[in-house]
Amino acid sequence: MSIPNARTLLARGIAPGVFSHSKTPVGRLVAGARSTVGRWFARSRERRALREIAERNNFHLLKDIGVSQAEALREADKPFWQR
Repeated sequence: MSIPNARTLLARGIAPGVFSHSKTPVGRLVAGARSTVGRWFARSRERRALREIAERNNFHLLKDIGVSQAEALREADKPFWQR
């Protein structure tokens, strides 16, 4: 068993505050980059799930979240970096 390093802990979300309160420019840059990449991963997962719901014609779930199948597919087609 290996001892996890800071990068491993950050990737797992275990040590999110390591760089977040840093006063150095590099620390702020790392914190900002980590935050952005995290948003991108979340957005990508959400869009994959939305596409799966739309492609399975699960109209009840789409109605629950208040979107049509066309709207869901349009949102799922957006690249992860786009809002």
